[in-house]
Amino acid sequence: MLLHPYLLFKGDARAAITFYQKALNLEIGHHQTYGDSPAKATPEQNDWLMHGELLHNGSCFVMLADSPTATKENNSAIHLSLNFENEKQAHNAFDNLSDGGKITLPFEKQFWNARFGQLTDRFGIQWMINCDLKQ
Repeated sequence: MLLHPYLLFKGDARAAITFYQKALNLEIGHHQTYGDSPAKATPEQNDWLMHGELLHNGSCFVMLADSPTATKENNSAIHLSLNFENEKQAHNAFDNLSDGGKITLPFEKQFWNARFGQLTDRFGIQWMINCDLKQ
């Protein structure tokens, strides 16, 4: 079984997919717009992403789409947690994702022998970044 987060945006999915691709060094996979499909959409929604994928090492990492009902506030109960083995990569991901967003807990050493931080990115998605430290 695999779990793939599916993030919804209201017209920002194309910007989000580019932001996450650069911030986390991912590949853009399959994507299509409302205009590419038989779905009814307003003229402004024709360029919205109906489905987009970001890949890590060739496998689906996260999916994104635009939805007319999406808001930044409706994701408040969900946090995406990224766990790294490399402290520099974890710190880079934290810095990149926090660009234009809000840090809620700085990325620093924690009592469970890890570096950990939390943030809300510019799209309203909440992230937890963790890197266990070597014993």
